[in-house]
Amino acid sequence: MGNTAEGVIKAVFSSLMFEENRASRPDIKRILNSKKVTDHHAIIPTMEIAKADLAALPETERNILSLVANRLLCATGEKHLYETVKAEFSCNGHTFAISGKSVTHNGWKSFEDAFKRSFKISGNQEEEKEEKKLPELSEGQAFDGVQTKVSEHFTSPPKHFTEDLLLSAMERAGAEDMGDDVERKGLGTPATRADIIEKLVKDGFVKREKKQIIPTEDGMKLITVLPDVVKSPKLTADWENALTLVAKGELPMEDFMEDIENMVSELIHTYHEVSDEQKKMFAQEQAALGVCPNCGGQVVKGKFGAYCVKKCGMNVSRVMGAALTDAQVKDMLAGKKILLKGLKSKAGKPYDAYIIPSGTEEYRYTKDGAERSGVQFKFVMEFPKKKPDKQLVRYL
Repeated sequence: MGNTAEGVIKAVFSSLMFEENRASRPDIKRILNSKKVTDHHAIIPTMEIAKADLAALPETERNILSLVANRLLCATGEKHLYETVKAEFSCNGHTFAISGKSVTHNGWKSFEDAFKRSFKISGNQEEEKEEKKLPELSEGQAFDGVQTKVSEHFTSPPKHFTEDLLLSAMERAGAEDMGDDVERKGLGTPATRADIIEKLVKDGFVKREKKQIIPTEDGMKLITVLPDVVKSPKLTADWENALTLVAKGELPMEDFMEDIENMVSELIHTYHEVSDEQKKMFAQEQAALGVCPNCGGQVVKGKFGAYCVKKCGMNVSRVMGAALTDAQVKDMLAGKKILLKGLKSKAGKPYDAYIIPSGTEEYRYTKDGAERSGVQFKFVMEFPKKKPDKQLVRYL
């Protein structure tokens, strides 16, 4: 792969006419380690770039190809070297600090600068600020007649992640806690990180607002109650690396699974109870539909239908086997009649009927060998009047 990469770089120089550092020898070893090649982590040009007529490509495709080729040159270019100078000044008992840097060898930055000039891309203010060089300074040097002023500023909170920034953060997560010999770092792999974000969106823990990724209320609640060890990016990075070692046969699968089981057992033992405060955090507001006619308790809307909070056995969600809507339950509890459509007679014929509540009654029946009992609506049934057949009336 090293020879291939070197050949591609030569083809890039000859095809896209990069003049900067044409004589520089690419440092392939810095980006390629044969001992650690398990996945593709980059998009690079192929040798086809030397055969193709690039002038015939649409401008947008040629620009993308130039961007990919330029990034390859930056990755393999010579080191960018600079000197950083930090100085401290004392004035009336106050200490002020300033820093600046001067470039001693531009290296790979030459390719980046050439690309920015070609596409008229300007650097951001932070980059321009960092590039400033300090004047010659010496210890004990004094300055007279310096213009000074006091200004007030307000700090800004950290900006929300965009999808690109979040993917980049996932790639670097936990890297500072892991040694250089670790093959796989970060959360997920290049192929799965985008899917992880999609799953968080689908499950309602984060949401997209324009270009930003914003945590939802449920997402923030979940992070609040999770143990620190589960939230640590290093844990996931350790697992990813261990799985790679298992795939290579360098770590027995049984050892990996045993570590997982031990960790889960310890978590269950340590966090076997959830506090009442944490339970309330996830309690959802329940819409009240009325008063239970059996016990006087509140009837609320539940995940599987309406129910009495006192659990007195009152069945408020069904009449004659038909499931009631929230609006119908509300009307029945208020003593109003409702229209049920599509009821079935004993002969299997469908019909509609008005149901008028008239109290409650107990029920009892046996199903699958088990006896079931409870309380249900007692009601009077009325049938809608049939409209006369217009064709028949006209005939008579």
